[in-house]
Amino acid sequence: MKTPHTLAIHGGKPVRTKKFGAGPKHHLGEWLALKPMFERGSIPMTRGPEVMALREKFKKLFGMKHAVTASSGTAALHTATAALGIGRGDEVITSPITDMGTLTAILAQNAVPIFADVDPATTMITPETIAPKISRRTRAILVVHLAGLAADMDGIMRLARRHKLAVIEDVAQSYMTEHRGRLIGTIGDVGCWSLNESKHIGAGDGGILMTNDAEVAWRAELFADKCYDRDGRGVKPHFAAMNYRLNALVAAVSLEQLKKVKRLCRRRRLLGSYLDRELSRLPGIRVRPVGRGDYATYWYYIFHMDPERLNCTVEEFAKAVQAEGVWCSPLNQNVMEWPLFKDHPDDRHACAANCPLYRGPKPDYDTRHYPGVIEANARSLRAGMSEYHTMADMRDFVKAVAKVARHAAQGGTLRA
Repeated sequence: MKTPHTLAIHGGKPVRTKKFGAGPKHHLGEWLALKPMFERGSIPMTRGPEVMALREKFKKLFGMKHAVTASSGTAALHTATAALGIGRGDEVITSPITDMGTLTAILAQNAVPIFADVDPATTMITPETIAPKISRRTRAILVVHLAGLAADMDGIMRLARRHKLAVIEDVAQSYMTEHRGRLIGTIGDVGCWSLNESKHIGAGDGGILMTNDAEVAWRAELFADKCYDRDGRGVKPHFAAMNYRLNALVAAVSLEQLKKVKRLCRRRRLLGSYLDRELSRLPGIRVRPVGRGDYATYWYYIFHMDPERLNCTVEEFAKAVQAEGVWCSPLNQNVMEWPLFKDHPDDRHACAANCPLYRGPKPDYDTRHYPGVIEANARSLRAGMSEYHTMADMRDFVKAVAKVARHAAQGGTLRA
């Protein structure tokens, strides 16, 4: 007999039958912001007023001394590794739960990605997992602040300073996130943000890096602009650089987008904190811990289920929640399973560990040696997050997860 508690996958009534709140990414003000360029009759190729204004706004917002714009978040990260002098045969420690952009920044310099394990609760690398991976070839740690939460930057910075390592922060997914009262991206040597359309704010694509080190900023400026010195010293390239200049049209749109970033992040924090509070009360469900003094901005929402207590796989749990009318999927992130790392192909364009200048052992890309990654992917789920979602949307999300979790915790099957 069907009851209000019968799961939708078993023929019951789903919790939700309509879509979550949605809205436009862009607005008329952005269109109007492009008007001055057309009135001037040209779009600046390098450091037009829109690009320079965007840099100043970012510096003021984050309290940093230097900002360098780039054509994407990936380009910003690549520029950061180059500006820090990372090159052939160097090792950079980073997370295996990340995006290709993080890895491109390392591989494009013919450096070697060395993966640290993750804390399965936070799904991010920690000082404890990084420390065993440090060798005499290590030059930097590239920290990925995943989905609006901050990694343990205090601990990571202590470790990095002890070993004289540079720290790059990948902040693509974590605008306005704070770690113990400090904005992430401002704690390491270089912070890198994305202006990709999918991020908290976006303008199609673009990126920006910031640093308080004038020398690093100067090298980044050169690397992102064909090694052309625009400060009066002339066009005299002295190293191979990229053309990563930010398009002025993107800069103009980004300036308008930046006006809403604090409000947008406050809204996401409100919604994400509500989910943290309510989901943590459910049997077999755990939420990612937000550290004391931290401020999370939830690019998307990650939470965990206990396969042992709920007697199901993460895939079965996600499928049952989806049937209740809310979107949810396994996190399923682990770059070591990509052919790029799993098969160790000989990539002549980014030779990395195959570089004749690399003197280290073959990097360990065997997932079996990363229990944190295994556990994270066996337990973690992700759900969409938008500033347009309503509290009613969030309540229905909790109801759907609660319905499935309680059924499973009481011994019920999640198999259709």
